[in-house]
Amino acid sequence: SATPRDAPSERDAMDASAGIGSISPTSRFVRDAVAARVEATRAKDVETLATPLGATCVEFDDVRYAVTSVADERGGRVRVDVSVGAPGGAFEERRAMEDAATLICLSDGTIAANEKANAGYDATFRVDVTAIASLEDEERREEILQRVSRVRNAVYGAKLRGHLRELAATGGTEGALDWSPRRRGETMFIKPQNDQVTVIFPMHFADARDAVIATQFLTQFAEVRRGQKELSTAPAVSYHKSPPLELKDAPEEMIGDANGGYVSFVLFKRHATPDRLEATVWNIMTFHAFVSYHIKYSKAYWHSRMRQKVESWLSILKRAKKVDPSGNGKKMTTADGRTFVRK
Repeated sequence: SATPRDAPSERDAMDASAGIGSISPTSRFVRDAVAARVEATRAKDVETLATPLGATCVEFDDVRYAVTSVADERGGRVRVDVSVGAPGGAFEERRAMEDAATLICLSDGTIAANEKANAGYDATFRVDVTAIASLEDEERREEILQRVSRVRNAVYGAKLRGHLRELAATGGTEGALDWSPRRRGETMFIKPQNDQVTVIFPMHFADARDAVIATQFLTQFAEVRRGQKELSTAPAVSYHKSPPLELKDAPEEMIGDANGGYVSFVLFKRHATPDRLEATVWNIMTFHAFVSYHIKYSKAYWHSRMRQKVESWLSILKRAKKVDPSGNGKKMTTADGRTFVRK
């Protein structure tokens, strides 16, 4: 049945194999929803396949997914539509669908882009479940599931991916400031330059307390690269309290209230090589979510430590309470000096 469900928490989206705070580029929701249909097809579970599928999910940065079953139009084949949507401005159709054609779609038609997206979404891809289920190679089935579950990076990373491909091809040339809205109040700015591409994030936080924590976190984040040799090939990072020069031509309404400051990443040709391109795009795209996760994680840790400390103090106070050694109750004294024991 068509039952909307909440998104996995941001912690669920973190890839444990990559360390705390690393966000997996694959959507577990999409992967599991399609995989369940594949397994039902392989098991010939008629009852499950006869039940219409309509699962929805909202992920961090307000990205929406939907996995829906498709009416059988071609002789018993099982198909599902995987749709993805984001706040207005994040989707650039031409670039996005060109990238999806190479990163998501398969030439055999197992995964194909629909000419028109389902209502309320930016892009829709049709997955031939029957074709996947017919594959005997389990690794190949999993490879296809992983491919379709990376739909978000393929679609919404198109603008940054285009600039990085240009950097890799030409070595970088000076260009106009570009930007990509991520969600309400959050924009990623891209400035092509000679030999590099600079990406700037104005960091806005609805909670002023989060902005204070972010200021400390981002200051250290920008400094950590300098003292570690193993990070020497990582993008250069700088943190500013005021807008950097690259944003001098940016529309003021796009910058908004950056109460958490500004973070700049300088990407070089080595970050845009074919084997590193997708990881670079994903890690830059999800930077704001990465910071938000660490702020929430830190607050949860501090609250836990405070609760433990309060419990420790209460335990000490309880042990310090005076107790009558006779065990007969507390001895009371009246105004005229007489004593009695309250029972």
